Amino acid sequence: MTLAASSWWDDWPKFLPGWLAFLWVVGTAVRKVWLRQQKLALGAADDELRDALTAARSSFEDIIAKGRRAPWFEAEERRETARRIRDLADRRKDEALRAELAKVAEAWDEAFAHAPGAARPRIRVMGQPSSPQERAESARVQTQFGKEAEAARPGLEHVKAALDRLNELEQKTHGRS
Repeated sequence: MTLAASSWWDDWPKFLPGWLAFLWVVGTAVRKVWLRQQKLALGAADDELRDALTAARSSFEDIIAKGRRAPWFEAEERRETARRIRDLADRRKDEALRAELAKVAEAWDEAFAHAPGAARPRIRVMGQPSSPQERAESARVQTQFGKEAEAARPGLEHVKAALDRLNELEQKTHGRS
């Protein structure tokens, strides 16, 4: 009596648990590497970035709605807005998010550059018409407010794009929206 040589398909059930364990280990390692890359792209202090972007969004909306003079930009809560956003952008690895944050900071700087200076006090007598110099100054200030609002509109769009990208990265990393 001769025994026939067994083929590989006769023995595969005994090797199946080992192969499944191997695939599970490889899959887990790949997931850990992918998750680490996502966390690096998101960067540290994502809540701090979200707070800075929402503050910038409300400030841009305020600029568009009312127009603001230079002293408004120099107030304590708005003085470091562009620098803070740039600093937070440097801590990110995601290029799309970094690009949007850089554009937000540039728009803030441009809006500040167009802001008219502080208003000078005027003494007027009731019923006295304004002088040509006052009318020219008023027209110049209104033009600067218009330029300031035009610089703030793209900033508002870039804030929205940065928040969308931040949400997308958080969704991938933390599973939250």
